Amino acid sequence: MEISKFADEQLAGEIAAGREAVPEVDPMRLIEQVVHRARAGAGVDFDVFESLIGENDLVEINYLERGLMASRAVCRINVPAPVGDGSDWGTGFLIGPRLLLTNNHVIGSPDDALKATVEFGYELDAEGRLKRTTRFRLSPQDGFVTSPREALDYTVVAIEENSEDGATPISDFGFLRLDARTGKTEVGQYATIIQHPDAKTKRISLRENKFVKYGDEADPARDNFLWYSSDTANGSSGAAVFTDAWQVVCLHHAGVPDRRLIDGEEHWVLTDKTTAPARIAINLPVDKVHWLANEGVRISKLIADVQERIAAPGFARSTLVDGLVADATGVKPFAGTTPGESIVGPPLVAAPALRLVAAEARRRPTRHTRPANYFDGREGYRSDFLPVEIPLPTLGPNALRHGSPAKVTGAADDVLRYQHFSVVLNANPKRKMAFYTAVNIDGARWTNLERGNDVWFYDPRIPEELQNGDELYGNEPVPSKNYFDRGHLVRRLDPVWGEIRVAKQANDDTFQWTNCSPQYWGFNQGADLWQGLENFLLYNTDEEDVQASVFSGPLFRSDDEEHRGILIPQFFWKVIAVTDRNNRLYTSGYMVSQQDYALNLPFERLPVGPNSTKPGQNFQVPVAKIVEDTGIVFADEILSADVYSGPSSGRALRTVADIEHLRR
Repeated sequence: MEISKFADEQLAGEIAAGREAVPEVDPMRLIEQVVHRARAGAGVDFDVFESLIGENDLVEINYLERGLMASRAVCRINVPAPVGDGSDWGTGFLIGPRLLLTNNHVIGSPDDALKATVEFGYELDAEGRLKRTTRFRLSPQDGFVTSPREALDYTVVAIEENSEDGATPISDFGFLRLDARTGKTEVGQYATIIQHPDAKTKRISLRENKFVKYGDEADPARDNFLWYSSDTANGSSGAAVFTDAWQVVCLHHAGVPDRRLIDGEEHWVLTDKTTAPARIAINLPVDKVHWLANEGVRISKLIADVQERIAAPGFARSTLVDGLVADATGVKPFAGTTPGESIVGPPLVAAPALRLVAAEARRRPTRHTRPANYFDGREGYRSDFLPVEIPLPTLGPNALRHGSPAKVTGAADDVLRYQHFSVVLNANPKRKMAFYTAVNIDGARWTNLERGNDVWFYDPRIPEELQNGDELYGNEPVPSKNYFDRGHLVRRLDPVWGEIRVAKQANDDTFQWTNCSPQYWGFNQGADLWQGLENFLLYNTDEEDVQASVFSGPLFRSDDEEHRGILIPQFFWKVIAVTDRNNRLYTSGYMVSQQDYALNLPFERLPVGPNSTKPGQNFQVPVAKIVEDTGIVFADEILSADVYSGPSSGRALRTVADIEHLRR
C-alpha cells in the first residue's frame, strides 16, 4: 500500500476530529450537494436531506442496483514485474469511452501499460462461484496522462476497444463520469469504495466509511486530497471512492498509518496496540497495522491537473483525453450520453433474447486474421544470432515425403518470419502444421509478459485452408476440455525479449495457427520437463544471461492416425544450441511422445485413461537421430557440437537431472 506523505500530528488530529464530526448544516453547501445528487441521476427526496445532515442513513433501494451498475466499470490490474514471475496488482475503473483511471504507482509509464492486463468481472456470483472474467489490453499510444506518485499519483490511459478474445467491446462495461465541480460531499458524510484488495475478487466497503477531512485551503499540497475512514488493502490502489449517489469524488491512492516517534525513529502502531519501526511495519500485512484513515486524490484537482498537462508544449494530444476534459468540465458531454449522469452504460441486465443471442455468438468460432502488411519488416530467426552461425535447416527427402512447404506471399524461400522466430509450414492438407520452427532466445533481454486470454490468428501470407484452426481443436462434446490443446511449438515466452513493444509483438506472434500443433491436453499441460528444457539449458551453462537458438517440430510418421481429417503426430522433437564464454557451440536433442494419446483415437470424446505423461516418454537423443527420423537436415556445426554420448536410440529422461549437457 502507498503511504501518505503527510505525517505530522496536525493531520492525525484533524482525522480524529473528522471521525466524530457530523455534516455541517450549511444551506448553500447542502444545496450544492443536492444539485450534484440530482445531476448524478440518483434522485432526490426528503430522506436525502436528512441523510445529508446526518439524521438518518436510509437510502433508496436503487442504491444497491446502481452500485452493481457502477461496479461493472471497476477492474483489477496486473503489471508483470521486470524480471521473474512476480506481479504488481492494483484496481482501476473506466472514466469515459476507452479510458481507464488508476494510480501512477500502479501504472507509471506507457511501457507499464503495454505489459498490463486489465480484468473485468473478477468477482463472485450470487451462489458464491467465480464468474467468467473478461480481459483487455491497454493502448497508451491512444491516450496517456500521468502525475508522479509524489504529486497526484494518477494515470489516465486508453484501453483497447475489444477484449483479448475479440468477443466483448469495452462499451459493455460502461463508465463512471468524472465531475470537475466541487461540493459533492462533506466531512461526516458516508463514502463507499469498490476495490480489488490484495488482487482478490471485487469487494465493496459500505457504511462504516466516512469522509474525515476535506482538502486544506491553507495548504495547496494537502488541498489536493480527501481523507476517509474505510477498510482497504494492498491492491486497492486505484479504487473509486463514491458518495451515496454513486458519484466518484476521489481516487484512492494511500493509507495514513498511526505514527509515533520513539527514540528519534518513526514507529507505527499495530492493531495489537504494540508498535514497530516504520521500516519493518511497512512490510507487514496491512491488517496488522492500525490505519488512521485512507487518502484519495480529489477529482476536481485531478481534472485540473490533466488540463494543465495536456496544454503543455509538446504533449501528444489525444482525442480520448480531450473528450474526458470537455465532459468533466461541462464543455461538451461524451457523444451519445446524457450530461451529468454519474453511471453511463447499458442496462444492468439485458433482455433475455439479447442475452441468448450474445451467448450464442460468443460460442461460435471466430476467424481472426491480420491485415496483409501486418508482418512487414519481421526479421524472423537470425542465423548469426550466436557467435557460431547456424543457418535454418533444410527439408530432406524423408521430410518431403510427408508434404511440401507452403508457399509464402512475399518470401521466395517459403519461410514465415515472425518477431525473433520463423516457421516452415507443411502444406499437406492432412497435416497443415509446421515442419519445424526456429527461435532465438536472449536471456539478458527477456521480458516477463503475463499470458492473457488465448486468441489464435490465421497468417494472411498463406491460404487459411492450409492452417489448422478451431475446427480441429474446438467444440467437442466433452464436459470441460477438448481432446487436443492448441500446443505452442515456439514457446510463448521464448521470443519475448527486447524493447517492450517488440517483446509484446513477439508474444502476440506466437499465437498464429502456423505455430500451433495438436497436443493431447494431458500431455501439453503435464510435460513439465518438455516445456522447461529451454529454461533448464539457459540456466545451467557457464555463461550468465545466455543466448540460445531452439528448433522444434512434430515428427511425421506414416502410421499417424487421423482425427477430424488431420494426421496427429505421436512425437515432438527439439534441438537446442548454446555457446559458452569462449564462443564454443554446444547442442542437444530431445524427443517426447504423446503416443499413448495419439493412437486408437476415440471419436470426439475424451478417453478414459492417464491424464499426464508417463515416465519414459521424454528422451534425450542424438541430433543425428532427429535428422534421420524427421528428414530435417541441420548444418554440420549442429551435429558436431552434440553433447550427448549415450546409446544411439536415446536415453529416457525422468527429470532434468538426467540431461547430459554443458555444466556450469
